[in-house]
Amino acid sequence: MITEISNALHLKIVVNEEEKQEVITLLQQEQLPVLDIDDDKVLYLLKNTDQTIGTVGLEIFEDCALLRSVSIIKEEQGKGYGKFINQEIEKYVKDAGINCLYLLTTTAKDFFDKQGYCVINREEAPLSVQRTAEFSSLCPSSAVVMKKKI
Repeated sequence: MITEISNALHLKIVVNEEEKQEVITLLQQEQLPVLDIDDDKVLYLLKNTDQTIGTVGLEIFEDCALLRSVSIIKEEQGKGYGKFINQEIEKYVKDAGINCLYLLTTTAKDFFDKQGYCVINREEAPLSVQRTAEFSSLCPSSAVVMKKKI
């Protein structure tokens, strides 16, 4: 686990095509959706100095956001980086006036349970979230929908 976060560890917003491709490559390695990665998504890279450790994305709506594909490279999984990403994103959305995060997962329910998310019925998600490509077509209907008030 991360016992002391390095000063070099930070979330970096993706600002160019090279970084966007880095996000897409990492998501593809983890078999996560990439078909709808476009300029409407806010993408981040988790960096430790120059090494990319992970990625996360957000689709932001008026007062809520859809958390997209928290992903950590294989050799760094289980070390607390996912928790770090989640905490940093929650700080960001809170500062931005967003009061609720939603996500869909087929593999990380237990992780997000530990982060304070709760399972909801698909119909309970706001229409703005239900209308996303991730919700309506990219993630299987068997994906668990989770919510956390911020």
